[in-house]
Amino acid sequence: KLKRGKRETMPLRLEIKKKLSASSERVKSVDIHPSEPWALAALYNGNVMIWDYETGSVVKSFELSELPVRCAKFISRKQWVLAASDDMRMRIYDYNTMEKVHDFEAHSDYIRSVEVHPSLPYILSSSDDMTIKLWDWDRGFECTQFFEGHSHYVMQVKFNPKDTNTFASASLDRSIKVWGLGSAVPHYTLEGHERGVNCVDYYPSGDKPCILSGADDCIVKIWDIRCWPTVPNT
Repeated sequence: KLKRGKRETMPLRLEIKKKLSASSERVKSVDIHPSEPWALAALYNGNVMIWDYETGSVVKSFELSELPVRCAKFISRKQWVLAASDDMRMRIYDYNTMEKVHDFEAHSDYIRSVEVHPSLPYILSSSDDMTIKLWDWDRGFECTQFFEGHSHYVMQVKFNPKDTNTFASASLDRSIKVWGLGSAVPHYTLEGHERGVNCVDYYPSGDKPCILSGADDCIVKIWDIRCWPTVPNT
């Protein structure tokens, strides 16, 4: 079920502890290292940078492309940085040596989102080509699964932290789909936004099995996924 509610509130004003800046028109995505005091940023100028957020200093800087880098993630257990740019390629670097681990064309249009599986050697990517792909780095970054079903750009993918065999996707077709690894058919589709959906996430604790979504209709929705089936649509 969809939980609805509107209430006028004043925005919360938080103190800025550190401000990290670089020469770029836009920052397209950020990520936090799980054990080091590092912030990773994907930049519109084609670079990826790692900052120490305690000192404000630049730790590493990677020049990936002349085109924008839309998304980047740490893969900390491999000591890697994963980044995707508008040349439709994904690149993986060792963040200690700065050596390139792998470089390959992943999609036929811009890559909007990448997601790293918390325990298996898997990467999810979503794209303006309306597809989602699963890559296995233990098999030479082979594409092992292909997910189709959205009818517009797929803006974000997110693994379920309580069931990492499932993930959710957000699309500009105004829907959120929930998928299972091993099946090309979505478990179910959440519809309710009036405009394209830009982002999706899971509530991290099992006591509230919810999906959150944000869209161009200026609304954040909270979905109680206990009310939806756990088997694929037929």
